[in-house]
Amino acid sequence: MTPKELSQEDDRLKQELAKKDEQIAGLTKRVSELEKARPASKSRQQALAALELLKQGPVSQAQLKTLNEKYPSDPIFYVRSILKLDVKTVRVPGKGTCYMLPEMFKTYSEGVQKEKAAAEASKQEIKEELTPPPKASTGTQAAAAV
Repeated sequence: MTPKELSQEDDRLKQELAKKDEQIAGLTKRVSELEKARPASKSRQQALAALELLKQGPVSQAQLKTLNEKYPSDPIFYVRSILKLDVKTVRVPGKGTCYMLPEMFKTYSEGVQKEKAAAEASKQEIKEELTPPPKASTGTQAAAAV
């Protein structure tokens, strides 16, 4: 091949490469548009709805039943697995199971510790009030016993 033929071939290949690059860019743009147009999965929708509830405060099983009637704990599972967030589970007497985000859990656990400390202090006070002070033994009583 002559140098002129080589340069023509080189120009033709560069034009083909530019066309292919244009096609690739157009197709990737179309793929991204189609992915955005696709609706979110049911599990992702439940996870996002549960996250909104969790941001408002502790969430009970009854509140989760509005999201998934058959399996109320599934939205929490979706928050943990799909959204990769930490959700704390707390068993509250009288309320049942509650779920909360770590910030709220920290506040809750501090409150529980304060309550336990107050209960322990009141138990100590009651115990001190009920136990009579020890009687002082005199020397005569000890000598008579011998």
